[in-house]
Amino acid sequence: MLIKLSRALEVEMREMFDFGHNVTVKELKESLQAFTKNSDEPTLRLASKFIRTLSR
Repeated sequence: MLIKLSRALEVEMREMFDFGHNVTVKELKESLQAFTKNSDEPTLRLASKFIRTLSR
């Protein structure tokens, strides 16, 4: 599942676990906004499922 997600998001697997502890909240929000702006519907649906799963 993680491999599929990394391929769908076009990121390296290690990037999915680099939580950027030195990043500000503002930078995190900007990053998420850029992601949502540039992603197609299937990618957004997959990312949404992933986020919901992680937040449980």
